[in-house]
Formats: sequence, structure tokens, C-alpha cells
Amino acid sequence: MAYNQHIPTVPLPQGLALLLLLIAVQTAAQNVTSPYSNLGIGDIDNKDFSRYAASGSAALSRRNEVSYNFSNPASLTSLGEKVVNLEFMLRGRSSVFRMNAADTSTAASKDLTIKRISLSFRPSARTGFAFGLRPYSSVNYQYQLSGVVYSDGTAGYSRTVEGDGGINQAYGSFSYALGKRFSAGVTGSFLFGNTTRKTSYTDPLLNLDITKKEYSYYNGAALQTGFQYYTPAQRKWQHTIGLTATTGTRLKGYSKTEYLNVDTAFLTNSNGSAVFNMPLSAGIGYTLSNREGLSLSIEGDYYHWSKQAINYSNSYTAPSVRLGAGWEYAKREQYLTSGGASYEKYYLAMGVTAQNSYYLLAGNHVWDYSATLGGGYNVARNLYMHGGLEFGIRGSNKAGQIREQYTQFTLGLTIRDIWFRAKQAGN
Repeated sequence: MAYNQHIPTVPLPQGLALLLLLIAVQTAAQNVTSPYSNLGIGDIDNKDFSRYAASGSAALSRRNEVSYNFSNPASLTSLGEKVVNLEFMLRGRSSVFRMNAADTSTAASKDLTIKRISLSFRPSARTGFAFGLRPYSSVNYQYQLSGVVYSDGTAGYSRTVEGDGGINQAYGSFSYALGKRFSAGVTGSFLFGNTTRKTSYTDPLLNLDITKKEYSYYNGAALQTGFQYYTPAQRKWQHTIGLTATTGTRLKGYSKTEYLNVDTAFLTNSNGSAVFNMPLSAGIGYTLSNREGLSLSIEGDYYHWSKQAINYSNSYTAPSVRLGAGWEYAKREQYLTSGGASYEKYYLAMGVTAQNSYYLLAGNHVWDYSATLGGGYNVARNLYMHGGLEFGIRGSNKAGQIREQYTQFTLGLTIRDIWFRAKQAGN
């Protein structure tokens, strides 16, 4: 099997060393304080964090032999046959916030975190598999309330509220090619995690230092089906249509409250069950591409959240949408040997996205608009790197919301190697 056989090889252990470096960087990073993660089960980011992040996260109809596409399991049959792909996705974010009716913005808040680890491979011409772990939602906020006044007019205690945690998603995917133009796939997921809300009451005059910790533990499951139709690659222009549908069970678990005095617990209450209803969702995407490496993609996603109250006055979950569109150019080069085989050397991409929140605040969605750009490069036979930048605005002061202006980058590392059975067969 001639897979990039004339590109210099980077040993696999070196690639794993890069992973350890990424984990070390993440451990030392500080998290963005997101006020919107105070709501529901936290911030849910439906955007792509792999190759297709740079092209507006319009990924449902994308197929590529060197890049695993998490958005649609049907795309697994497009991967290189008998090639194992180990991927790590890193995201960095910097945000500034402007409160409603405020004249100035806050100082920049920064974040660096791994967004996905996955293993994908295509053992035969008709089948593909993938396994991975990613955050589904994240909770991270902090704010302080002061000026609580005693009846005699003196200053009162201060109250600091912090939240952290989130929901994780462990998943497995399978895809099968139904002939030469159709592919279908399924992704089964296990959702699990917890959220913590810590409220600290302090007053040096009264020697007051009491902390209230509220824990909610969740778990559940989700099932996604995917479908892709694609025209033959030999044609000058190819058309691909991607469809997905997802259903999830309720997130169920339990909650408890703990009271501490100077880090020593003196009271713990069990509050019973914790429940959060998950949405039904569906998406459709279309890609027009040619043999020269140009691709144009559009996508629309709908999330049907049933109405349920969340922990804010006059707020509840509601149906939401996401729209994305992108452009990509991929440069392919010929192998040094004869036969006409080629490989992808690099790609460039750009796009736009618009989405709204899965909740309403005082009757209004929180809208998020962004523009993206980026690219990738085949560093060596078994090492592919890609990255992207995104510039966006979330929330509107005119709607009485906190306005977030953010810049984020994605960095992906794909370590590829020929399946061990294929290696043995070639020896």
C-alpha cells in the first residue's frame, strides 16, 4: 500500500510527546469566566473544533481522507483505508465583556483547553469506526455582590459566587458505505459530569467565613444517525449532501448541598434528584467541490429544546438554530513515483457562523456571530497539523444582555499510521 511513502517520516513517539506538551499547557492555563455558563448545564458549543472549524463549522456534508469529521458519522467511509488516525484538538480563547449600560469593557479573560481526543480508522472499503472524548458543556463563572447593609447603616458582608464543571461526552461511531454514492453512520454517546456552585459569605468584622456548595451530578445517553449522498469524484464538480438527526435521554442524577466554615463541613443536605431535558436535533448540509481542491459548503442545524426553567429569573430553555457557510482550497501534490497517485499537502479555509442560545433571557435569545479562517499542512507522512482563528460577538447590550467580544484559535494534531495488519501484509 503506497500511503505518502515518499514524505519524510516523523516517529510516532515524537507525536505522542507533542500530546504530553499540550496536556501540560492545558493544566497550566486559566479558564475564561463566562457569565452565560451560569445558566442551565453551562455553555454548549455546537461548533466544530477540527479541520472544519476554519470553514464556518459547515461539516455535515464534508468528506476527506485525511481528516476525521465528528459532525456526521457517515463521513467515516471517506477516510484512508487501513489508516489509523489519532487526533487532538486544542482551543484557546480570549474574551472581553461589557455589561449592560456600562461605558467600558472588562479586562481580557483567557482560556486554553483540549476540546477533543479521538481515534478513527477505516478497516475496509465499506466500514469506518471512531471513538473519542470531548466536553459537551462547560461551566465557569465568578461574580461578587457587595454592599449588603446592616440595619444600623454600616457596611455588610460580601457574597462571592463561583461555578465550575460541565458535561462530558464519550462516544463511539460506526459507518457503512451503501454502494458507491451513499454512506450511513451512527454515533452512540454517554454523557456524564457535574456542576458546582459555590457561594461564599465573608465579613472580617464579624469573623464570618461560610461557604455554601451546591453539587449536581448528571448522566445520560444520546444517539445520532447520519447520512451522506455524494457524486463520483471523477466528475469535474462533485455534490455532497449530509443529513443528521440526534435524540437524547434526560440527564438524570442527584444533587446535594454542603455548608463549610473555613473549609470544614458542618452540614450536608441531600436535595434529591437532578434532571435536565436534552433536545431533539436535525441538520442538513451541502458541499460543492471540484477536482482542483475547491469546496463551498453551507449548513443549517435545528435544536428542539423543550421548555424548562433554568436558574435565572424569567428564563427557560427554547428551540435554537445554527447556520454556517465556508470556503476551502486544498492543494494536492503527486507522489515521486509514477502512477498518478496524489496526497493533500495543505489547505486554506474561511467561513462565517451564526447561532443562538438554547435558552431565552427575558424573552430574548443570546445570539452569537463570528467569522473564521485557517488552514492545515501535511508536516510529514504520519503528522498533519491544522489551525484556525475565529472572531465573534455574543450577546447584545441593546437587549439588556452582557456583550462578549471574543477571539479564539483552534489547533489540531493528527497522528496517522498504517494499520498494523496492513504493515504485516506488506512485509
